Amino acid sequence: MRTGLKRWWELGQVARASTRLRRGSRPQDAERARHELAQRLLGLRGLPQKVGQVLTLAELGADTPGFGSLAEAPSPLDPEAALAEVSRRLGRPWREVFKSLEGAGIAASLGQVHRGVLHDGRTVAVKLRHPGIAEAVRGDLRALGWLAAPLGGWRGKLDLSAYRHELARMLQGELDYRHEAQALRDAGTRMAEVPGAVIPVPVDELTREDLLVMTWVEGASLAEGWRWSEADRRALSTTLVRLFLHGCFTWGALHADPHPGNYRVSRGPDGKPVLGVLDFGCVKTLPPELPVGLGRLITLLNCPSTPPRPEQLLSAWVMLGFAPELLEPMAEALPAVSRVLLEPFLLDQPFHARSWRLGERLTEALGPHRWNFRAAGPASLLFVLRAFHGLVRHLDVLDAPIAWGPLLDEACAPSLPPPPSPSEAPVEGTARYLKVQVTEGGRTRVALTFRADVTAHLEDLLPEDLPRKLAARGVDPTAIGIAAVAAGLRPSELFHLDEGRRRVRVWLE
Repeated sequence: MRTGLKRWWELGQVARASTRLRRGSRPQDAERARHELAQRLLGLRGLPQKVGQVLTLAELGADTPGFGSLAEAPSPLDPEAALAEVSRRLGRPWREVFKSLEGAGIAASLGQVHRGVLHDGRTVAVKLRHPGIAEAVRGDLRALGWLAAPLGGWRGKLDLSAYRHELARMLQGELDYRHEAQALRDAGTRMAEVPGAVIPVPVDELTREDLLVMTWVEGASLAEGWRWSEADRRALSTTLVRLFLHGCFTWGALHADPHPGNYRVSRGPDGKPVLGVLDFGCVKTLPPELPVGLGRLITLLNCPSTPPRPEQLLSAWVMLGFAPELLEPMAEALPAVSRVLLEPFLLDQPFHARSWRLGERLTEALGPHRWNFRAAGPASLLFVLRAFHGLVRHLDVLDAPIAWGPLLDEACAPSLPPPPSPSEAPVEGTARYLKVQVTEGGRTRVALTFRADVTAHLEDLLPEDLPRKLAARGVDPTAIGIAAVAAGLRPSELFHLDEGRRRVRVWLE
């Protein structure tokens, strides 16, 4: 119990260090806070370090990356203890299996990797799961209340339990190295015909749930590729994009752990650049509707002579798993939003990641609907977006733009399905939307627009603390929603609540 409480306390220290980093106004203060946060994340391993590895993507190409230690760091076990663990997990002395094995390893979030040589001469990577990490990860997943933070305690249509389940499922898979060995075998078969890419090959007879032996992939860090010629960087960029597009449209599986420590660059016997891809513990199997929905969006947007209708784009986003009741109210914004998000897939010329300005342009395209779009997305896209974000960051660092179109054709993206039938027009005098707005000190904290027909479930769409406060004032949101439906969903204010600087307003429009 004390171990669990200690870890929870340490997670609290991570949260405080993160707050200091956000608030640091002077460069030296921010640097100290960044170093403290990196050290705390590194010390906790497991899920916190996984979060930290995502931060390394934002520092690619930096001269002094503050979170670089989270990608590759010294192993927490001393050399003798590490070698003893390998022997214990093999069930025999390690010298019976290896001609040599380095006791000092490189640690990641869930395990550490040691270089060794088998008696048959093969150089291998020996991946050793951290002792006790499985229990720590399970404890961290129980502590995931902070996943509510992006929407400030909002329940509504953002299914936080679905995000926790998705994260837990992927992490549990990463903890079983037999799962990763199978993923390596599958990826080896798929990637055999991809030029310029190499991955490890598992040594099955030596692999256990907590021990993975695989061939060693030589090379320097991906950041080193930035110093290569433009032609070489373009070749590496092409391989990265090809792997992503084939993962989406050909294989139905994505390498979804794109932090910098999982890539190596080298040259093949012919002198051409080779991209080594490591760590296949986190491979996202894609639902069949994802390539169809994504292919539909790309095809619709690639027809300049017949601009897509909002309802066509809405249908494609819903196919991807987005909640229709949240997207329908912002349908008119979907053409602009879709073009910004999918720009790399649509350009005839090479895509420049550095000039994309995704955040700025997406905010402009969404306008008042940013909360709707954020809440409408499904948890099933969490790791797909992670893979896409990592890809774009790596392309940014390599700075050798390439055109995605030919690679997209090569990956056999699905063609356009038939368009959906047009939706029925609303009855005259009936509200089309249910709107919920939370302001604090005059600033909008939450602004969501739903289809009006979800008013019957009004209580489920409110911030978690609100129904109790309304009940204390004799206001029953369930009864209000039912009454509004019975009255024909006429445009009107349903209720408002003022609490000092905070104001909540709910109305039909």
